[in-house]
Amino acid sequence: MKITPTDIDEVLIIEPQVFADSRGWFIEIYSKQRFQQQYLNIDFVQDNHSLSVQKGTLRGLHFQINPKAQTKLVRCTRGSILDVAVDLRKGSGTFKKWVAVELSQENKKQLLVPKGFAHGFITLTDNAEVEYKVDEFYNSECDRSIRFDDPQIGIDWGNNNPILSQKDLNAPLLRDSDVNFKIKVLVTGVNGQLGSDVVKSLNNLNMEVVASSRDDFDIANREQTRKFIVENKPNIVIHCGAYTAVDKAEDDQELCYLVNVEGTKNIAQVAKDIGAKLVYISTDYVFDGKGTTAHLEEDNTNPINYYGYTKEQGEKVVRGLIERHFIIRTSWVYGSNGSNFVKTMLRLAKSKNEVTVVDDQIGSPTYTKDLANFIGDLIQTNNYGTYHGVNEGYCSWYKFAQEIFEKAGIEMNVKPISSDEYITKAKRPKNSRLSKDNIDRAGLKRLPSWQDALDRYLKEI
Repeated sequence: MKITPTDIDEVLIIEPQVFADSRGWFIEIYSKQRFQQQYLNIDFVQDNHSLSVQKGTLRGLHFQINPKAQTKLVRCTRGSILDVAVDLRKGSGTFKKWVAVELSQENKKQLLVPKGFAHGFITLTDNAEVEYKVDEFYNSECDRSIRFDDPQIGIDWGNNNPILSQKDLNAPLLRDSDVNFKIKVLVTGVNGQLGSDVVKSLNNLNMEVVASSRDDFDIANREQTRKFIVENKPNIVIHCGAYTAVDKAEDDQELCYLVNVEGTKNIAQVAKDIGAKLVYISTDYVFDGKGTTAHLEEDNTNPINYYGYTKEQGEKVVRGLIERHFIIRTSWVYGSNGSNFVKTMLRLAKSKNEVTVVDDQIGSPTYTKDLANFIGDLIQTNNYGTYHGVNEGYCSWYKFAQEIFEKAGIEMNVKPISSDEYITKAKRPKNSRLSKDNIDRAGLKRLPSWQDALDRYLKEI
């Protein structure tokens, strides 16, 4: 059977292969094995069959709310219909969008309408018969409908005066419905600074979150990764997990590559297989840091340390494997969970009255809470591509340290030094300025200034 995504990727057109001869034809209308090969693990429990005598009969929009939501596999066995699916999942990039597909006795197409969607159809011929499978039994307490002509949705039925049941005529608008569908998001690396804040941000958006760490599965283990993600079947995977020990990576290259490249490949492959979007968190370290202008999203990468190299390779894996992806490069992150530069400065202030800090590396300190909120906004769109998720403005590490002590009310003598004077195992790029052009093109809100972010962070901790 041929399976084709519609304009809403999760809604699928399924065309069985027709075996025809002089006697007629044969088709395989459903195969659990073939569905499972496409990671469509659906356990259908009931078949329904309707007859609509008159052309222009409209049935819909119908659905069952959680916990009795239904997946439907719809086909027209006599005549023809215009079959419609509407995305009712809050947090979806296609929320309130609809697709319409003609199903007919002749074309033998079927439409797979997943949980989280309303469904309806209008008959294009007299005596149209429709059969559909469902994976959940009818439940009167969860049975719902919304108006076929809801202006928030704006479906073009091609008929201004359809034939409707009294129930469908009296259906409420979507804004008055108790629809309870959500996007399901799997987040890796939730024990890290960014991962923990991403989970909080998604919870605030009322999304269904699967928070995972290495205790749940090892991303470097292909089978563990596939098993965990397939079982949870998220709509979106946000991959925050990574090997981030920049200096240690110079000596521990095998493990760094295994986690950041092979682990990313494992996640991207299974996300592609189940039809999930993928968010990959990358870094300013993919650039060599030459020049003084902001690196554009499409600029050539040229990492100068091994950690940056593995993150660059991870980007290439994502671009090569999965079309529906977001790559988000960030820099100089700090958050409430784990250690970071801000906490280090505050700790040193307890025992020192003077610190030396590099003054020739320029970038954007980025508060993970602000970055997490940006990710939450971005995944509710279909504006796929590469973005630079950093707080507004630039400074040196030296200037950042000065600002930390000043805002914290700590007297500290901060002495500037060059990168040549501060020797580290891994080289750091001197220019980590990142352009936000793609954020502007997508019509999204930039992150607040780094000074504003630091203010809020210090109050938080």
